[in-house]
Parts: sequence; C-alpha cells; structure tokens
Amino acid sequence: MSTLILATAYVGPMKIFGWIAILMGMFMNLLYNGLTAIGIENIGITIIVMTVIIYTAMLPLTYKQQKFSRLTQKMNPELKALQQKYKDRRDPEAQQEMMEAQRELYAKYGVSPTGSCLQAFLSILILFPLYRVIYNIPAYVHKVRDVLQPAVDGIMGTSGYKSTFDSVVSTFSINLRNIGVKSTAISDLSNTVIPKRIVDILYKLSPDNWSALSNAFPNVDFASVQTNFNRINNFCLLNVTNSPQYLIVHGFKAGQYLIVFLAILIPALAGLTQYWNYKLAPQQSTGADDAMAQQMKTMNIMMPLMSVFFAITLPVGLGIYWIAGAVIRSIYMIILNRHFDNMDIDAIIEQNQKKIAKKKEKQGYNQARIQAAGRVNTRTIRSSSMSSRERDEKLEEAESIKKGAVKGSMAQRAAMVKEFNERNTRKEEEERQSSSRSQRHGRGRSRGRQGQESTSQGAQDEKSGNTPEEKGQAAGQQETANPADTAETQGEAKPSETAGNPAGENSQQDE
Repeated sequence: MSTLILATAYVGPMKIFGWIAILMGMFMNLLYNGLTAIGIENIGITIIVMTVIIYTAMLPLTYKQQKFSRLTQKMNPELKALQQKYKDRRDPEAQQEMMEAQRELYAKYGVSPTGSCLQAFLSILILFPLYRVIYNIPAYVHKVRDVLQPAVDGIMGTSGYKSTFDSVVSTFSINLRNIGVKSTAISDLSNTVIPKRIVDILYKLSPDNWSALSNAFPNVDFASVQTNFNRINNFCLLNVTNSPQYLIVHGFKAGQYLIVFLAILIPALAGLTQYWNYKLAPQQSTGADDAMAQQMKTMNIMMPLMSVFFAITLPVGLGIYWIAGAVIRSIYMIILNRHFDNMDIDAIIEQNQKKIAKKKEKQGYNQARIQAAGRVNTRTIRSSSMSSRERDEKLEEAESIKKGAVKGSMAQRAAMVKEFNERNTRKEEEERQSSSRSQRHGRGRSRGRQGQESTSQGAQDEKSGNTPEEKGQAAGQQETANPADTAETQGEAKPSETAGNPAGENSQQDE
C-alpha cells in the first residue's frame, strides 16, 4: 500500500475515511490515466467525470428514494388521519394500537420511516473522503506527483536545502493539519519522508509562494514546473486546491477580478443547484400550518445556504463535485418524476400487499387461515352437535398446524391459542361429567337415608303402642281443649311426630 501513496495521505482520527480515501484515490488515479490517454489531462474534468460515475452508480438508490417520496406523499393524509384519531388517547393500549396501525400503513405503501437515510449516509461516506483526496491529490494520483517531481529533485539537490526550505516556507500561510501534519519543517524528517513532505507543500503554493521559492532556489527551474502544474490542476482559471475564499481575497489584492468573479461563482452555483434539487423533489401534501411542512420549508432554505458556506470555505475541487453532483441529481430527478407521473400508485400498493401476504405465508401459515384459527372458539364447537370424531379431527388439524408453523410466527401462536382452548374445554367437560356423576350418586344416597328414617319411625311407633287411630283421637282432643292454640298445635304436630310423639304418650297416660 505504501507504494501507492506518493505523498502524505490522510492519517487523522477518522481512519475509516482514510481507507475510503485511499480507495477513492485509486479510482481517481485510474480515471485520470484513462482521460490522459485520450488527451484530457485535468483534475477538474476528472472530478466531474468521477462525480457522474458515482451518481450513476447510486441511481438505484435515487430511484428508491424518489419512489419512497411519492408513496409517502400519497400516504401522508392517511397517516395524519390516524394520528388525529389517537390524538387525545395517551393510554398504553391506545398507543400500542396506533403503532400497530402505523406499521400496517407503512407496509401497505411499502415505505419506511428511514427509507431515505441510506443515500444520505452514502453521500457522507463519499463527501468526506473525497475532500481528503482533493485536498492532497498528489498523494493518490501518480501523474500529478510526476509533474512536481523535477522541483523536488532540484530542491533536494541544493546544498543545505533543509534549512533554506524551512526558512522560506515558514513565511507561507500553509496548513497541513487536514492531512495530519502539524508542521511544515523538514529538518527533523527522515530521507524517505522528506520527498513526500515537499510534494505536500508544493501542492499548496500560491503564485506568490512560487516566486519566493524561486528566489530561495535560483538554480531550480520552477517556472516550467509551475506551468505544467497549473495546466493540470487549474479548472476555468481556478486552482482546485485553493478555496474560493482564498482566491477572492488574493484576487482583490492582485487586481485579478476575473478570478474573483469565477471564485464567487462556485458557491453561488452550489447554492442554486442545491435549491433546484429541493424544488424538484416531491413536496409533502400537508397544510401550511403543519409542523412537518414548516420543517421542510426551513430545510429548503437552510441547505442551500449551507452549500454556499461549504463551497466558499472548502477547496474549489470539492465545490466542483458539489455542483456537478447537484446538476446530475437534478437531471435524474426530472427523468424519474416523469416516470413516476405515469406510474399507477394504486397498483404499487396492491403489489405491496400481495408481497406482505406472501411473506407471511412463507414465514408460517396462510393469513386467512391464521385469522380463522385465531377466531376459533372451541366452547362453541363443544356445545354444537359435533361428533367426537369431528372433534378429534379438529384437534389433529390444530396439532399439525402447530408442528408445521415456523417458530414464533403468527401461525404457531394461533395454533397454540387453539390448542389451549381445546385443552381447557376438554377439562371443563370432564369436570362437568364428574360433577354430574357426583350429584346423581348424592341423590341416590339421600333417597336411601329417607327410606331408612321412615322404617325407623314405624318401628318406634309400634314399640310405643300408638296406632294411627290413637294419634288422630289425641290430636282431636287437643284442638277441642284449646281452640286458640289450634294453629300453634298444628304447627307442632309434625315435630311431635318426628320426635317420637310425646303428646300421644301424655294423652294415653291421662286416659
């Protein structure tokens, strides 16, 4: 890998960007060599071609994002109505119902709340490493470093070049911190690192810096090196390494107003093309007072302004990438918008629902049969005229469903519920049968005890010598003796008889 790095590559804390930068640098080097082969040797044009290739490769993601935006635009009224329905219900059950309904709504339209995050994430993964590559192109593109090599050889061939080079460069306002280098001094570096560090510094020089370096090393032909370097590194008279802010300030000082105008044009085009992107994107069909609409409106204003800020402070090469990317996205959006205008959204929704049903069926069981199994009430089955054979067949069906269902699927859960109901119903039936048998056995024992009591009473009457006629005469005498107590005497007749008829015995004694 060290042979691929011809200058100081990025070695900062975000190492993942460093590795992606190396890969992107290798791709840019390959692309630059291909363009050089057909007579186009320019870093700016290479960046534009590279941007076209990158966004063309990301076209499937752009297609999905546009489709997501269109479906979301159609889904929003239903989503808003659903949120309005549960607006005043804050209990956990209602919130759970709302979340479930939202999931079903998202599945119906085939969208996801995070549907557009992947493209944004990939854009960041490309933007930051590309900034590292553009900031120090000689570290990745071989031919650019070859252009600067004669100046490196001339400097290192001069006696006492280390102190001289450090002395003159210390007066330049060069910052190498973006590639992880804190100092421009080369005196304390090894002979293998010094050539890379000189290349890093030469790539950042302004025209005034080249003049100062020529005065410090008069025997080195910096003029031809600078001419060849400007030919491949300048795009529309702008050095792709410098920022528009730097070019505007130094352009005013040097009276180069054309450079100033072109430098201002870079951030202006970056903001305008970004705003054009947002105008072409599908807009939310919500009211003007809706919070989401207000957020989108604010974003449509802030993002172009942020683009202007980035493009004016970062290197011109990155601004070229930003503008080219926005133009390419806009062209793709125009084509995709026409495509989606002719697309039947209702057909897409129907297709999504079929996919969901097929997925659920593949995971466990047919959706209609799952719902039917979940609604089965085995108590109703028991109370109907279903035969025992039919009940056994139902139980076998539930068992087969449970065995064939995927673990954790809706089919397995429905089968478990059905089996639970069957088991409880069977248990209740057994308890009812057992209770019925116990009741019948209890009634038989009660009748037996009553028979025994009647037999015992007859035996007692025979032993006491009281016949039925005597009992009747005794009762008549009591009624005649005390007519006022007739009702009370009648109420006590049965207990007297049950207790062995003591009243009869008293009457017999009086006689």
